[in-house]
Amino acid sequence: MREPMKFNWEAVEAKCIRFAPDGSTRRKLLQILSILLLFEGISVLILHSYDTAVVGVFSLAVGMLILILFYPTRKPTKTRLETAVSKEPPPGIKLLGRIMDWIVEPRILVVFGATLIAGVIVYNYRFSSDPSFGDLDTLSFLFGGMLMVYPFARKKYNIEASFCLFFLGLVVLILVVPQTLTAISSRAGNSAGGFYVHYMLAEPFTRILNLLGITASSVGSDVTLVFKDGSVNNLTISAYCAGLYSFSIFVSAFISFVLVFERLPTKTTAIVLVSGLVAAYAGNVFRMVIIGVVGYYKGMPALLWTHANVGWVIFLGWSSVFWYLVMRFASRSQSNVQADAH
Repeated sequence: MREPMKFNWEAVEAKCIRFAPDGSTRRKLLQILSILLLFEGISVLILHSYDTAVVGVFSLAVGMLILILFYPTRKPTKTRLETAVSKEPPPGIKLLGRIMDWIVEPRILVVFGATLIAGVIVYNYRFSSDPSFGDLDTLSFLFGGMLMVYPFARKKYNIEASFCLFFLGLVVLILVVPQTLTAISSRAGNSAGGFYVHYMLAEPFTRILNLLGITASSVGSDVTLVFKDGSVNNLTISAYCAGLYSFSIFVSAFISFVLVFERLPTKTTAIVLVSGLVAAYAGNVFRMVIIGVVGYYKGMPALLWTHANVGWVIFLGWSSVFWYLVMRFASRSQSNVQADAH
């Protein structure tokens, strides 16, 4: 009688290394794909325009699997550079290592994560006027869950677990905390970003449409469009349309990437970050214009469908180019360092 086959994870990792060797174009493309899938998975889970969380969970799972298999080489061959120069761990890994040493007992993070999740649930059911869970709650749950998993995952997958912890932690810090404080202090939902929405989105959006021959005007975050059939339609630019989620997730992903994976010079990091934000802003305005043009010619049902589906296509377009350039620049910088060392 045959013995049941045992799953050999090391053999899978070895096959992945052979399939996409370290430094190869194929590996870089897989690394970019993993980041995009993680980014898109978070977006799907927190944005109300999506109908199901299955796509988000699937995207996160596949992105995490690719990240585990194809980012760090598990058993790298020792190069002359590594024998000549002692490689320090990335700053993010060093920081988390110091924190874990300081708290002594790593499992205390499990308590923190569980407390965060329980706190969100209690607040929603006991103190919130709307007990249903929304986008900010989802992000808090994800971060709390990552806190609970990190002490165990870091033993074998320190790089990947650290990236996810930084990523989710920064998203919560940049996106969730300010909106929560604003909501608590004003007792009104999301009122932040009104100046940005009007002057950076609504105004450019209506001006571009007017240049295209479409009558449009804006007051605050409200936009009025006159469609081709003569009907007057009012639209409101929400936090999602404003790109606040996309900006927050992008910044968090990039900073986490630099802290954990690729150490870039500070000046270069700032330039690349600003370039990415400009690209995200331009992509968001372009998305809004596409939505307005479709609504003008095809009506409100087509506008709503475009609003719900065109964003991720535009995001994948500009972010794929951006991450490819970042990976290429990081590889070139590493090659220059190796050449100098030799």
